[in-house]
Amino acid sequence: MFNSETLEVCIGMIFLFLMMSLICTGIREYIEGILKWRAMDLERAVRTLLDDKDGALAQFFFSHPLISSLYQGQYDPARLTGSSVNRSIGGDGQSKHMPLAARRNLPSYIPAELFVKALIDVVGRGPVGAGEPVADESLTIGLLRKRAAALGSPVLQRVVLSAIDHSEGDLKQMTLNLQNWFDGSMDRASGWYKRRTQAVLFGLGLLTAVVMNVDALYVMGRLTTDKALRETIVTAAAKAPNPAEKDAAKLADDARDALAAVGMPMGWVASATSPNVFGYTPVQTCVTGKHTECGQPYNLMQLLIGWLITAIGVMLGAPFWFDVLNKFMVIRSTVKPHEKSPEEGSEDRKNTAAAPPAAALPAPTPAPVPADQAKPVEQPATGYPAEKSFVPHQWRDDAVNLKEITL
Repeated sequence: MFNSETLEVCIGMIFLFLMMSLICTGIREYIEGILKWRAMDLERAVRTLLDDKDGALAQFFFSHPLISSLYQGQYDPARLTGSSVNRSIGGDGQSKHMPLAARRNLPSYIPAELFVKALIDVVGRGPVGAGEPVADESLTIGLLRKRAAALGSPVLQRVVLSAIDHSEGDLKQMTLNLQNWFDGSMDRASGWYKRRTQAVLFGLGLLTAVVMNVDALYVMGRLTTDKALRETIVTAAAKAPNPAEKDAAKLADDARDALAAVGMPMGWVASATSPNVFGYTPVQTCVTGKHTECGQPYNLMQLLIGWLITAIGVMLGAPFWFDVLNKFMVIRSTVKPHEKSPEEGSEDRKNTAAAPPAAALPAPTPAPVPADQAKPVEQPATGYPAEKSFVPHQWRDDAVNLKEITL
């Protein structure tokens, strides 16, 4: 079972990975704001749902008033282009994606309810601005079945007809069926985004570990031997922020300040006597707590492995480490009181332990015996003559002391 020292070391390492994950997540969100990866994945997922590789049906969909109100500009399928990026996110190498300039204003999120309403309207009344929409006829199951049979996409036709067949003639139930289909299909887009996010976090984690010199192995060694450092970090870990409560940029700034406040053993030290990289040397070469005494030898391979472990920890993400930290803090709260005070027994055991032993109890006083019933006390055979009954103030002439020395 873990003791308190082991738990504190684990909590310190988890706190390190959590803070580094928050820093790298803030950087990734900044990059996401520039490259618009969410919008690119969503547009690609919509074309996949509509079985539309070239974007012809997607153009009708994105032009619908319910969807076009979510973004600015226009959707132009002519700007779709192929790229090796699709291979890195699980594509088949032949699918297309919107370039950065074209997807900058596309929506990053579409509610399932709006998607289904727009889809039903496009199926029942036709695309906006294409043909003559049915203005006076309300949308019914019969109309949708008729219009779905004329869809050019066999996949989309089968999806709509299947939703109608399982609705039992209820338009509301059909809408719910299509919403479930949309939510399930969006998992693919989420998978693309998560895989890319993990790859980006790993790259950022490795780069940040090198720039900030965050060596996980060195930090763990310091935590193992430095009790004061462990206690400081554990105290800060109890106040760790929830990654879901604040924006990523603010969390990144707070995480950087938290690492500096607890004195996390990381970073580069300016050293004129033993310059290593542009006049700086790793903190691993310095005497503990004395940055003026640097130049100690260190293992370069161990340093590289420590950076790599930090990058792998960052790749798991801040939400993961926040949940793990909460679990370890709960375990520590149960272990710490147990070590401070002995385990208490049951009430029966307390009562038994409180009772004094039988030998410690005073011997009971015997009841007096009448003189006529008293029995003579037998004297042991010691070699001395039998003594007469003792009478006070009366001298016994025949008394002899065998131990008396004759002068």
